[in-house]
Amino acid sequence: MLRVYKRLGELLIDQGLISEDTLQQAVSLQKKVNKPIGEVLVGMGVISWEDIYDSLSKQYGLKVLEDLPNMLSPEVLRMIPKPVADRLNVIPIEYLPENGLLRVVTTDVLKVPQIDRELSFLTGNKISTLLVPPPMFDALYRSSYEESASSEIIDNTFSIDQHSEVDLDEQKVDETDDTPVAKFINSLLDNGIRSDASDIHLEPYEKMAVARMRVDGVLRKILSYPRKAHNSVVSRIKVMSNLDISEKRMPQDGKFYIRRGNEQFDMRVSTMPTIFGEKVVMRILRVSNAKKQLEDLGLSEYNRQRFESIITSPYGIILVSGPTGSGKSTTLVAVLNQVTSDKVNVLTAEDPVEYTIEGISQCQVNTDIGLTFARYLRSFLRQDPDIIMVGEIRDRETAQLAIEASLTGHLVFSTIHTNSAAGAVARLVNMGVDPFLLGTSLIGVMGQRLVRKLCNNCKVKIPVREEVRKIASMLYPNRDDFSEYIPGNGCPECRGMGYRGRTSISEILVVDNKLRQLIGENASEREIAAAAISGGMRTLYNDGVQKVIDGITSLEEIKRVAIEY
Repeated sequence: MLRVYKRLGELLIDQGLISEDTLQQAVSLQKKVNKPIGEVLVGMGVISWEDIYDSLSKQYGLKVLEDLPNMLSPEVLRMIPKPVADRLNVIPIEYLPENGLLRVVTTDVLKVPQIDRELSFLTGNKISTLLVPPPMFDALYRSSYEESASSEIIDNTFSIDQHSEVDLDEQKVDETDDTPVAKFINSLLDNGIRSDASDIHLEPYEKMAVARMRVDGVLRKILSYPRKAHNSVVSRIKVMSNLDISEKRMPQDGKFYIRRGNEQFDMRVSTMPTIFGEKVVMRILRVSNAKKQLEDLGLSEYNRQRFESIITSPYGIILVSGPTGSGKSTTLVAVLNQVTSDKVNVLTAEDPVEYTIEGISQCQVNTDIGLTFARYLRSFLRQDPDIIMVGEIRDRETAQLAIEASLTGHLVFSTIHTNSAAGAVARLVNMGVDPFLLGTSLIGVMGQRLVRKLCNNCKVKIPVREEVRKIASMLYPNRDDFSEYIPGNGCPECRGMGYRGRTSISEILVVDNKLRQLIGENASEREIAAAAISGGMRTLYNDGVQKVIDGITSLEEIKRVAIEY
């Protein structure tokens, strides 16, 4: 007997999931928005994707995939080329060689017969097709075909035998965009931008070259490619960055710009010679970050109020401390956006100038010709400044000039590499700065770190651990209903990492009269830290615990970057 399949709307009505009136409303809306009826119903909030696909599963006798795999292997993805996957609306998820079975997922139940027929012919394997709702399918697609640079890029880009003696350097000065090398670099850049990577590393080794990306502060390998192709890749990047392609024995720095959609990205390029060739690191800077505000930094309300209270001072020194890669430059950008106006003259000396900020005179340090931070500071004082930003205090001369500038009525911002806010004071004294002058000029120090945020799609709630409850009770003495989350097993949304994106934790040391006296008396770092805490400073660890109970990050992530004291 011929089986009759009902249309989706009728099916949902028969199963009591929606009413006839609801379906008619959805049909009317569908004519205006031109979307599938299922998407319209979900958008109206009357039904979930899970209910829709459970109904389709029962009618068509197909299983629904409940748990998406964390990551898909490149070998499985290569079994179905991307153009075929796009045309059939399908993604391969698992291959069982012992059974000759390829498992795939789709959102389109009506295409299942065509999928089984075409893929069995294409792959020579039996096909098992499962259903997934569109949101899950889209997330899996992004984490596989889009965000994972599989070796298909290499297959389509370099048809090169790694043992071949062909001279690939012929391509090094070719500036067209349709060469294999150009396509390869564009693929890497697109992948890095989609993944929100901060850096792309291209590293040559004895037999192969490796591409890695730093995403949310963690490096991960993306692909390997023939080492014979590496020289051409490096030469192409040098041409894009206006570097000397004939110089391979010395490090070089440069930059270039690309646009993706309406967004511009500045690529800071650094090359360095190694025993197997030149290593390249490209820092990806999103131009829109130059417009960041203080509220975009992830500061807690308590710390934001403390920080805003010091950056409005008319004069003095404000420091941002932390190790390399802790977000100090981004914080200074947000601060400058906060204090800049037509009524103030703002001058900066940076090495390098990462973000261009409108309304500010920014200067690039060039030590090769003697343009150091200290040299710029001397010149700034003759330029009638109101606010001065020095990219970093590295030596006694720069520190001394910054103090002199603050004592003559200027507001000075800078960064310093220390492990804590209190450590910035000790570091400046060790540089040779007079403790009394430092105590007089210093307004405050912001110590910060970047921590990864838990993936909201797969994080797991657990009972609050005692060490978290202890600090949380100190932060919120009138509250006892604390929650805690840990990373889950990973999902396509977070590329199987359990974390997605980063935020900051911070400690704000505000110099009051007691601290000013301690600094002038050359007190120890421990004494300064104790006085700052008694004066209201929340430590990095405690600020991190607040983000733990808010479900933003995990205790393990806080312990990775901060210690309790």
